[in-house]
Amino acid sequence: MAKLGEGDSRWIVEQRADGTNVNNWHWTEKNCTEWSKTKFKEVLVDLQVDSEDGYGRTTEVTSADGEATANNRKAKLIFFYEFNIKLKWKGETKDKTPVTGTIEMPNVSEENDLDEIEVIVKINEEETPARRKVKDLVRTKGAKVLRAQIGLWLKLMREEYAINLILPTDHLAAG
Repeated sequence: MAKLGEGDSRWIVEQRADGTNVNNWHWTEKNCTEWSKTKFKEVLVDLQVDSEDGYGRTTEVTSADGEATANNRKAKLIFFYEFNIKLKWKGETKDKTPVTGTIEMPNVSEENDLDEIEVIVKINEEETPARRKVKDLVRTKGAKVLRAQIGLWLKLMREEYAINLILPTDHLAAG
């Protein structure tokens, strides 16, 4: 055993007042599932896309099946998540004919980039040419907006929810 002040500096462990996870070295995990389900209802509802053919707007998150965890190892945040998200949407054609439908995003996962998230859009009513144009609007422009909002959810998970996973150290506070 080395005497105080001697030895290899790589093996000196900083003392923490609370004795918890010195230097953030050990794996810690925080369940983000319920937080994520609540946040999806905030960031994925009331999104509207418009065109000369009409508009479409998300109205409700009907389900968000899956799980999410935020992890810390060696002071690095690592996120694991996998969700199948289902939404309802409504809109109108340019002649004010109502359109309703569903949206499914079956592969919201850390394994996929945002632009790889599949967005499946369906219509509840008979698919007329005018309604198909609104469906296509939601499938194209709406999908871009939804993917951007999933990106916002990831940012919020990192900045709001997982903020206390990396504990302060004397080294980080001084540096």
